[in-house]
Amino acid sequence: MKLIKIALITVISSVLMVLPSTAKEFRIGVAAGFTNVNADGTETMKDSAKKHKTEASENTIIPSIFAELAADNGFGLGLEHVPGTADINSSVRSRVDDDAETSGGNKASAEIDGLTSIYLIKTFSNGLFVKAGQTSTTVNTKEVLNTGSKYGNDDIDGLVLGLGFNRTNDDGFFFRLSGEYTDYDDIKLTSQTPDAVSGTRNTINASVDTVAFKLGVGKAF
Repeated sequence: MKLIKIALITVISSVLMVLPSTAKEFRIGVAAGFTNVNADGTETMKDSAKKHKTEASENTIIPSIFAELAADNGFGLGLEHVPGTADINSSVRSRVDDDAETSGGNKASAEIDGLTSIYLIKTFSNGLFVKAGQTSTTVNTKEVLNTGSKYGNDDIDGLVLGLGFNRTNDDGFFFRLSGEYTDYDDIKLTSQTPDAVSGTRNTINASVDTVAFKLGVGKAF
């Protein structure tokens, strides 16, 4: 995956240097992504070294705005931004155990904040298009744990791949339908509260990916 991302970044950088001077069309638009977010992770307890695994899946609608530059051959470069925040998951767990780390009520939730993607897009004469790009966002954690531990936030990148159909009218207005898959880098978080004796901290290792069905409308100039 890292090699794919490096290659993609290299290609995008090359296109950035060439496309602005040869672009024949500028597009702006808005989109709504009907998105399924899948996450799984493992939390390692600081006192007992116990590992607790969990999985979560959440459906949400994520709005975005985008802009693209395109050449006559159908190749283009796009920038997409998701304003505000979107919840990933919120859950409450209550359990009785032999240590304070896992006993009692615990609420864990997270959100993505300020997601921005830069991507390459190729549109064919029949309206079919493919896209591949790099996305970046901040994961904000909003947990309430029985132990009082808190986790910070994490900036993560991801690889986005898409396939869809674009229809442009004679007046330049267009609509598009697409399916997109995004695979994010692993999330690694360390609690802000160390163990009083050993100084060790709770840690979380998690992975997130999303599948979205997107509807978009815009104007080409």
